[in-house]
Amino acid sequence: MSRFQVDNCKFHGLEAISLKDTKSGWEGMVVTEVGSNLISLTSPNQGLDVLRTPDHLDAFMAKATGWGFPVLMPPNRISNGRFTFDGREYVFEINEAGKNHIHGLVHSLPWRVMATNTDHSASVTTAIRSDDHPSIKRSYPHSFELRMTFSLQEARIDITVEAENFGSEAMPFGIGFHPYFNVPLSPDSSKGQCTVRIPARQMWELEECLPTGRRLPVSGKRDLSRPTTLTTIMLDDVYTDLAFTDGASIAEYKDNGAGLTVRYGATQEFKHWVVWTGKSPQDPFVCLEPYTWVTNAPNLSLPPEETGLIVLQGGETFTSRMWLEID
Repeated sequence: MSRFQVDNCKFHGLEAISLKDTKSGWEGMVVTEVGSNLISLTSPNQGLDVLRTPDHLDAFMAKATGWGFPVLMPPNRISNGRFTFDGREYVFEINEAGKNHIHGLVHSLPWRVMATNTDHSASVTTAIRSDDHPSIKRSYPHSFELRMTFSLQEARIDITVEAENFGSEAMPFGIGFHPYFNVPLSPDSSKGQCTVRIPARQMWELEECLPTGRRLPVSGKRDLSRPTTLTTIMLDDVYTDLAFTDGASIAEYKDNGAGLTVRYGATQEFKHWVVWTGKSPQDPFVCLEPYTWVTNAPNLSLPPEETGLIVLQGGETFTSRMWLEID
């Protein structure tokens, strides 16, 4: 039997793919039928559940962006659900506070399985093509494909993200991820024993969760450049001016009570991190969210190298990488 296993399975009746490393005991599950969401990352032998996973289908379907590892394209909010690029207006559903669009177009749609591999890891590649989904084309009138590869080995999962523009016109592009990490990671620990760290020197000034265009030095409790205890902060903040090590910025979530550290790395295409700790101090999760473009980037009067707005020319492919590693 191969050390690595990739199998079709069901998650509360939804089509999914399970990834297993039989040597280390780590397992992951990707719900392909809804958003290509990495809905769980677990070590049953150790009793560890890294990601927030719903107990039943109704909870998941009520808010697909509230569990696991949602894919946001484009990420976060678009003010008034509109922006203009190259003289073309892009219009999105107003689905937040009666005035904004939030969380993008692909997190609740079915993706297809393109390939699996068990040679050196338990790996699956999923894809979604805009031409197959009128709901995407209404807001993004481009022919494009998103692809994601999840590769599990030991207590680590590597993720490759690709976006290919099949059309001839330039396409504005931004993507982000919204993983929910359980806090704490062990029932023997507590939220007060958990810390987060983000290697950022600045944060975006926000008004009603939208950047004003100004960036401020991190300071006080919002300075996450050093480990900060989760019971001392409530955040829904956007960090930037990142420190990169070997081409990646690395967010760190540590459960000192459990003796566990989650390191989440993202390559230089991801210029921003959003940190969300929920709506109350009791919420049992923390979201560490890498974004290529900052919230509402196309509506900011700033150059793309600052906002992170990517322009994919016809035939061009964007590629970036992330990884999660548990020590």
